[in-house]
Amino acid sequence: MQVAYNVIAYKDKPRLRTAVEMLKTTQEIEHKLDKVSLPMLILHGECDVVTDPSVSKALYEKASSSDKKFIQYKDAAHSLLEGEPDDMIERVFSDIISWLDEHCEERP
Repeated sequence: MQVAYNVIAYKDKPRLRTAVEMLKTTQEIEHKLDKVSLPMLILHGECDVVTDPSVSKALYEKASSSDKKFIQYKDAAHSLLEGEPDDMIERVFSDIISWLDEHCEERP
């Protein structure tokens, strides 16, 4: 597993206050998911110890948006664009750029 490579990733359990705020925010978002209709791209590392990947999966499944995509990265932690191996960061950027390209209109 390459998660150990990420030297800046927070590897401990979240602090109590952080956990409480995350729970409150998650509950607030969950109550409003039926109103989410804009395109969504959700990216999550499988080895994230800060936010459980199941939270992002639930967000994806419950959002009413018809244009949504969920990508889960094997062996990646919470900060997908910092501290991960270069090939992981390049893959994440590539996925983001591809999604944006699919959603941007060409302009003259």
